[in-house]
Amino acid sequence: MGGLRDRKMFLGCEEACARVRTCAIRWIDVLCKGVVVVPNTTAWTGPWLGATRGPSLQRVANRPIICHVLDAMREAGIADVAVVAPGDAAEETAACIASEGPAGIAVQHLVSDRRGIGDDALRAAAEFVGDAPCLLHRANGVLGQALLPYIELLAEESIDALLLIDDGGSDPKRLRLVPQPLPIAAEGEQAPTTPGFAGICLLGAGALSRLPNPERSAQLHDFAALAEQLARDGGRAQVRMVRKWRHFAGDALDLLDMNRMLLDALDQEAIAGDGNHFEGPIVIHPTARVTSSVIVGPVMIGADALIADSYIGPHTAIGERVRIEGAEVERSIVLADASVLHVGGRLVASIVGLHARIFRDFSMPRALRLQVGDGDEVALC
Repeated sequence: MGGLRDRKMFLGCEEACARVRTCAIRWIDVLCKGVVVVPNTTAWTGPWLGATRGPSLQRVANRPIICHVLDAMREAGIADVAVVAPGDAAEETAACIASEGPAGIAVQHLVSDRRGIGDDALRAAAEFVGDAPCLLHRANGVLGQALLPYIELLAEESIDALLLIDDGGSDPKRLRLVPQPLPIAAEGEQAPTTPGFAGICLLGAGALSRLPNPERSAQLHDFAALAEQLARDGGRAQVRMVRKWRHFAGDALDLLDMNRMLLDALDQEAIAGDGNHFEGPIVIHPTARVTSSVIVGPVMIGADALIADSYIGPHTAIGERVRIEGAEVERSIVLADASVLHVGGRLVASIVGLHARIFRDFSMPRALRLQVGDGDEVALC
């Protein structure tokens, strides 16, 4: 009898654990709503290093930023996402996601007012989300840590709004949601945000559907204003500091920093051969060829790239069909179809654009011959 009673107790505990697991899965299913907000293209002045002027479509770790955002959402258990983009960027954004976006996540595309005025985008996003909890995410930035713990925090503490902010050395006392007044933006401009870039905001069940109101000025792209509005309406809003938020705001150095953070997450090591020496995490596409070279990871090398007699240092992303011969490159991004050939010095903290060519010319007279576009920079060391 004692053994039977013990078995019943064991089965009871097992059923209880199963119910807990089911509740956890059900919560993730309920939360499977994400909204990715694409910034206006007209607000950015460059430099433009690829074939696009979309900040969220700039490439880091060999993929567009927005695709890394979708990766993070999928890993957090979010299966349904709406991408809200201005009209002049919507088609290009949709094509990019269709081509390079992750599998296992359903994406719906919504078009917002390009000028960023009116609440049409907010209403469309609220209709998509319904009464489910949701995660709002800027399309031009990534967080170098998992989103799931913040999703769990939202559920555990029954929060209406959880705003994630990169402190950037800001004084936390300044990050008040109430009663700090909302800053007003001029017509056609995006509203300013609170100190520390608010790139991610989580909203509780039904919170987004309560926000659209023609008498209010909060817009979908201003997450801080949305959280503040919920707090003003009596909701429970909290701020959490994060230290690994990176976003592209028109400065090429932002891309290098974001590239470094994403490559730091690599854990795959390639097998050396063909006279190569490899150290650290290295991802080499099966169609790429590397010969007689030293590569120190983290490094990513794209499809059909050729690396010969070269040194590739840490935090370097090499795109598709890139050719590097007799050169040294580290902490850099080399975009598709570019070439770096027999450069005398080491290329460091650099971004080489699409189809760009950097090479040593042995003709006389010796000189620097440059073709520098608008907004570009050349540092001679």
